[in-house]
Amino acid sequence: MRGLAEYIMRGSKQATLVVAVTAAIPLLFWFSAAALALVILRRGLRDALSVLVWGTLPALAWALIGDLTPLLVILGSAGLATLLRQRGEWSAVLLAAVPLGVVFALVLLAVLSEPLHALAGQIREMLPEMLSGMNGAVDEVGMARLETLLVPVLAGLMGAVHVTMALVSLMIGRSWQARLYNPGGFRQEFHQVRLSPLVAISLLLVTVLGPQWSQLALVSPVASVPLLIAGLALMHGVIGIKNMGTVWLVAMYVVFVFMAQFVYPLIMFLAFVDSMFDFRARMKPGTGSSGDGDSSSQG
Repeated sequence: MRGLAEYIMRGSKQATLVVAVTAAIPLLFWFSAAALALVILRRGLRDALSVLVWGTLPALAWALIGDLTPLLVILGSAGLATLLRQRGEWSAVLLAAVPLGVVFALVLLAVLSEPLHALAGQIREMLPEMLSGMNGAVDEVGMARLETLLVPVLAGLMGAVHVTMALVSLMIGRSWQARLYNPGGFRQEFHQVRLSPLVAISLLLVTVLGPQWSQLALVSPVASVPLLIAGLALMHGVIGIKNMGTVWLVAMYVVFVFMAQFVYPLIMFLAFVDSMFDFRARMKPGTGSSGDGDSSSQG
């Protein structure tokens, strides 16, 4: 990847070519977003504007035929990269990801209203069977309330997924920048990501209590994203401090993939507790492998 990152940074023509070609290829929009983020992080939005305009034309074409994902992820990553360049704080980027994710959710809800309502209808038909295992029965009022929350929650989930992809693309772009100009810089940044107590409390409350009100149901899934990223940063940081090796990171992500419904809330909770007590500041370096195992984060 270093060679490709060097090619992107040779000039605007090379960067535009990479951003445009990867945006045009299905399922490579994340690479396009990462390449654009790299240019913005290094040169600033003003110098990257031509790359943004010409490079995202294929994403706009995808949007016109009904696939908004490439355009949303590329533009979202560009916006977050601009903020990171200006502020230099990942906590600010994670906080900004919440309103960005809400915007994504609202756009997707407006554009994909019919598919979302169709999916909600299918889930609605399965609700009685899904809830049959619960102790007691859900009354008609409760069932009607669940049904009204389906569409906004589904839109919120889609917004959360899209803003997560934008954040991951930004992280890839940041890691490329570190490899070229500041070796190890991204690893150090990511290991130190931590939310403030007030932000963590607010996000956790919105995540947990949001579905109780239809007005906040859409925001609830999006509010969980900063907690997830902060929790993953905590895990990377602990594994790095203790020199535990790459195998622990691999195991963590494998478990996350196969048991996301259990691991996701746990990681969020760990991020919340860490915002109060700052575990990494209290830990002493381990005596394991000298390669801290976070090779995926090294820049």
